[in-house]
Amino acid sequence: MRTNNSIISILVASFIGIPVIACNTNAEAPAKVSVDKNVVVSIYPTIDKGDTIEIVSPCLMEETVHISELLHYPDDDSFTMPFNFSDTAKYAEITERNLDRRIAISLNGEVVSTPVVRMKSEDGACSVALDEAQAKALFPNAMFK
Repeated sequence: MRTNNSIISILVASFIGIPVIACNTNAEAPAKVSVDKNVVVSIYPTIDKGDTIEIVSPCLMEETVHISELLHYPDDDSFTMPFNFSDTAKYAEITERNLDRRIAISLNGEVVSTPVVRMKSEDGACSVALDEAQAKALFPNAMFK
């Protein structure tokens, strides 16, 4: 009986200890840069020609989204701009149709990213990485450190 209790104790400790250890990282939270601006986000199909990406018209989706903050992760030169499309069904359809293909994302008419779609997004969540010059040009009134 003592052996069974020991085994049960070890299993319980493992089930509790492993997630605690796995979730206990020393990763620093990103710095937040407050911005307050509406941005026109457009998604275009592309043709990957190996050394170049060709943007194809017409636009698959265009929506004005409100951006309230940018995220700046430690040891990263870029700023992440998270946002959500309100037309989640259309965005889900676009991401599903373009799995493992590049799309082009433009902000106020300027293409800033051509990511490969890796999964269907049903909640409208999207983000783009902006270098410091792009972030400052798009959000000139923001306080960048």
